[in-house]
Amino acid sequence: MKTVPELAKRIISAAIAAPVFLYATWLGGWYFTVGMILVTIVIQIEIIAMLSRQELHTRKVMSVLLGIPVVLMAVIPGTAWMIFLALLLLIMVTEIFRDHNEGWKHLLATIHVGVMIPALVSGLVVLRNFGDDRIGFVLTLTLLVMVWTNDTLAFFGGKTMGKHKLAPKISPAKTIEGFVWGFFGGFLALALCMYFISDYPLSVGAAIPFAVITGLLGPAGDLSESKLKRASGIKDSSGLMPGHGGLYDRFDAILFSAPAAAIYFFVLYHFSLL
Repeated sequence: MKTVPELAKRIISAAIAAPVFLYATWLGGWYFTVGMILVTIVIQIEIIAMLSRQELHTRKVMSVLLGIPVVLMAVIPGTAWMIFLALLLLIMVTEIFRDHNEGWKHLLATIHVGVMIPALVSGLVVLRNFGDDRIGFVLTLTLLVMVWTNDTLAFFGGKTMGKHKLAPKISPAKTIEGFVWGFFGGFLALALCMYFISDYPLSVGAAIPFAVITGLLGPAGDLSESKLKRASGIKDSSGLMPGHGGLYDRFDAILFSAPAAAIYFFVLYHFSLL
């Protein structure tokens, strides 16, 4: 009886959040970049809360400030790098004078939160800015559709057919059957994008590895977050999105697959294969 209301919550939340995110993706440019900075800040706050449950206390404001230039390195690398270095030095110098016996642990936690998620988000910004505006949008849209289809089919495939645990020590609910359903769901999503989007920018040969990367790295991002949540003793990163959990819960797969895709397309471009 609990499944239907939970599913309804997921659908309602997705129906509200997805169009907003897709609109920002379509706009691109600074609209998308600023939007991704806001997403980064929310996820950072969620992670800070999780780390605090493990007695790892970050300097919240400094973590957030440190993350902004990390994301901006995708669009203004020189200026963003100088700002990042200045903030990093400020954090490390001021930490010297803080009266705390385990200050180094909190310093590492602060830098970790300030760099890890923003760096991964910057990969999504790089992907959106790849090529001209249309190519960047189509590739980003394809990635999102693949990730969302993977997530949906993995959920239903795991619920209906799941018998063999994928990573029982990290996420007991995830199954190999769900992974397989999700993996091939990504290929279905890719095929639909290539069929319905005119003048699709990728050949079949270039598109297949794109789907493979997304199908492998997306679940890896999911498991990475699950490991952090398990260590923190919580089910969801927050209650921001009813039926989905927090923003980190919605972006975990994207945070791994988008940078991997950006790297893949960079390599293709560098060797004149795209």
